[in-house]
Amino acid sequence: MAKTATRAIGLVSAVLTIIAPVTASAQGAPPAILAAPSAADLAMAAQKAAFDAMAEADRKAVQDALVWSGLYVGTVDGAFGKRTRDSILAWQASVNAPATGAVDATQLAALKALLQRERAAVGFQTFVDARTGVRVGAPLKILDKRGQNGADPVLSKADGSVTLVLHANAGTDTDFAALYAQINAERPGRKISYKALKPDSFFVVSGEEAGRKFYTRIAKAAPGSPEPMARRGFTFSYPAAQSAAFDRIALAIANSFEPFPTAAPAAANIPVPVPVPSPTPSAAPAPSGPVLAATGLIVAPGQAVSALGAADCAAPTIDGRAAKFLREDKESGLSLFGGEFGAGAVPPPLGAIGPDMVALSFEQRKPGAPSLIVAPVSPLAAESGIQILAPLPKSGAGSPLFDRNGNLAGLVARGAGEPKRVAGIVAVAPHGVADAAALRGFLAIDPAAEGDKGPPLGAGQVAVARRGAVVAIYCAR
Repeated sequence: MAKTATRAIGLVSAVLTIIAPVTASAQGAPPAILAAPSAADLAMAAQKAAFDAMAEADRKAVQDALVWSGLYVGTVDGAFGKRTRDSILAWQASVNAPATGAVDATQLAALKALLQRERAAVGFQTFVDARTGVRVGAPLKILDKRGQNGADPVLSKADGSVTLVLHANAGTDTDFAALYAQINAERPGRKISYKALKPDSFFVVSGEEAGRKFYTRIAKAAPGSPEPMARRGFTFSYPAAQSAAFDRIALAIANSFEPFPTAAPAAANIPVPVPVPSPTPSAAPAPSGPVLAATGLIVAPGQAVSALGAADCAAPTIDGRAAKFLREDKESGLSLFGGEFGAGAVPPPLGAIGPDMVALSFEQRKPGAPSLIVAPVSPLAAESGIQILAPLPKSGAGSPLFDRNGNLAGLVARGAGEPKRVAGIVAVAPHGVADAAALRGFLAIDPAAEGDKGPPLGAGQVAVARRGAVVAIYCAR
């Protein structure tokens, strides 16, 4: 507690120093005029102080959990920045917590539980490989086959669709910068999406080739080490169509990777998963009560639009209150619900389908309140109608799509059933969309009622701004 208070006092002192008036110089020059920090700057400073007050292990656990939730794309280093802050906001929105940007003790425990659950779902374990000497984490429930590619150990899925290759002394006969240039070179069918080089330590190259995504990281030994020419690394590759499920695993592998661990046990090696027979399931009683069937968007007090047919939903409820179908459009698949809900919600302005959108969906992950899922969305070229690629649950039908200004771009059309899952994670799949034009026609919205354009928002900021208008729709069994 004393450490936390000291850091907070130090932060306040720094802020006061910024806004304090500057005295005139001895030569009589007028004082410089400094602008006071904005409310956003002060909020960011307070959030950073709260984050930095946590133990380093807890700070890293928060970032690691956010990686596994798919909300954080960054290094697990315990350092606070805009990317970490936006990810915390997005997660708080997903669990209907106050959007403070600061993680309290209860939320820290929830994030640690999420981290443990997600790692266990794919059997993610960190080990030291005796052949290459690297320390790395891998999803051993997925990569259940062992092999070799020359001198490089290979962990793979039984069908070969997902592979992790561990590299030892990669390209030692090639200059490090030249090796980097060779690996990040584009060619027909190969596209590089990210690359970074630190000439004295490592490089990273990721991209897509032949319908597969790959992430390669190669590190070189530090000067003065026992093996100054040693190079170690890994390449993780997987189907591009399942990138939403595996991108976060690739990032988790990268964050676990230590090319030259200081205390590597000599006998350590790639662990082999031991199959554990599953107990014979006993017949469980069917759960009672309504089920989460779709997601909707409040468009006026007491009215919500979704993509759920009256024939598919008996006795609908929204916010725990009885609702009813007001009308339904068979062509667009849109439906309008009425009831005593949404009194304080603010309907979002209209936007348009674009290259970078956010979908807000409800999913019943455990008993109790549903979880709000914040999912990245990309448009997909389709022969008929509009489609998107997104990892959405079955209850994602009716999910609103927002552009990066928080404007409503459309609603996800009705789903075709349970989505495909990879190691328990919803896979990316195409979904139909009712765009803003369809919404205008169905709801008789003024065509001029469109939102303003401004600086793009993060996914977490969009979720915080619009979650109050997003509702979960339940139906009787």
